[in-house]
Amino acid sequence: MANGLPTFDASHGLDKPAPSVSVSPTDPTIAEIPLTRAEIEALIDLEVDRRLAGIPRPRYIPATEFAAPRGLLLLDTATQRGSFPYAMALSGYMQLRWFEFARSKDEWINSAGTVQPINNINTFNINRFLLSFNGHVADERLFYSFSLFGTTNAGSAAGVVPIGQAGWKFSDAVSLGAGMSLVSATREWTQSNRWAVGADRSMANTFFRPTYSPGAQLSGKLLDGELHYVAGVWNAIDGGKSGVLRRGTAMAWTGNVWWEPLGPVGLGGSDMEMHDDPAIRLGTTGAYALTSALATPGNNPEDTVVRLSDGTPVSLPNALGPNSQLDQFVYRLMSIDAAWKYRGIGVSFEYYFRLLNSFEGEGVFERQSVYDHGGLVYLSWCLVPRTYEIYARSSVVTGPYGTGQEYGGGMNWYLKQSRHARLTLEGLSINKSPAQNFIYPYRAGYTGTSIQTQLVVSF
Repeated sequence: MANGLPTFDASHGLDKPAPSVSVSPTDPTIAEIPLTRAEIEALIDLEVDRRLAGIPRPRYIPATEFAAPRGLLLLDTATQRGSFPYAMALSGYMQLRWFEFARSKDEWINSAGTVQPINNINTFNINRFLLSFNGHVADERLFYSFSLFGTTNAGSAAGVVPIGQAGWKFSDAVSLGAGMSLVSATREWTQSNRWAVGADRSMANTFFRPTYSPGAQLSGKLLDGELHYVAGVWNAIDGGKSGVLRRGTAMAWTGNVWWEPLGPVGLGGSDMEMHDDPAIRLGTTGAYALTSALATPGNNPEDTVVRLSDGTPVSLPNALGPNSQLDQFVYRLMSIDAAWKYRGIGVSFEYYFRLLNSFEGEGVFERQSVYDHGGLVYLSWCLVPRTYEIYARSSVVTGPYGTGQEYGGGMNWYLKQSRHARLTLEGLSINKSPAQNFIYPYRAGYTGTSIQTQLVVSF
């Protein structure tokens, strides 16, 4: 026997019995017996199958009711085989969107007194694409995640942004990670937009939330997995110019806690998985940062600037009074949220409270602080389980410089009863948007009707 396989002498011919061989040299109870050609081939096939079974091969791990897809598991070595501990999975998603905006006003006036035009919009775009690699290396507790993120909304020459973290998982209760990640303030922001009830996140969330930044965070689950938390410190509320050019050494601090006492609520705000028993989530978030005032976002497509409730960037000259120019301020944000899912019905709610103060800059500020608040609500019903879903949504932002609102709804079609492919048709009425981000349907000061058709493919 060579390499564990039976051997034969070619001089005997393949159609004749081969000399006797030992089938199992470690088993003295089995005598040497002659083998036919068919028996030899069968033993060879068994040995090949045994060896192939020990070689890690790609396999796909799809999304479940409560967890996002791990994706294509390219490699996963097992320490029990004496291999170097290493795993890598490939995942990602793409949003293809047709966005049309029909204005109902021709212009708006910002708080600096400048007249701004309101334009009609009609565009096709790869709204977002994300390619991610994640796993562990050297030790199953040493995890990593790296993603490439981009959009054509900023033009085909726009750069691709790297996002990623590496860290150590001490237990389910404590993981420590560091890298470029989203600043975890507000519930809707920390949930992937691929699981959004509609085409995208809300106007209120786009207005209030931070963005991405380099930083470090602790996360985990307590009380048998019912209580979740994320607490971290980042360079700033965004990783763009305000994070790089900030004055001093102050950083952004956030805390995020949510409780799911009746079991996992699952992905996003819709209940396309059809919970047999009610599931609820109660949560709160908070953020504090000393922030540099800049009128332009960073390079990450998700970056957005801090604005007043009429849509004016706080750093714009004259925004806070004649001949005023804000250079630096303190940003405080708090939110409370709740969600409920049961038999295809999903309800989610979040309310925000934001205070901007400690203004520094040139000129006289007409206010020493600015307090804004607002919220969002989604109501969805999967009228055909795991297939067709209708929903309504609304959000509002109000403050000393005005009030903006959106309301509307649409339909989701989950192709093949899966979250991995979803077609969305949505209509929104937007009145005096205080938010702006070119990935979203929001432009500062715009009033009109937004229509979006979107296909999301997630793997």
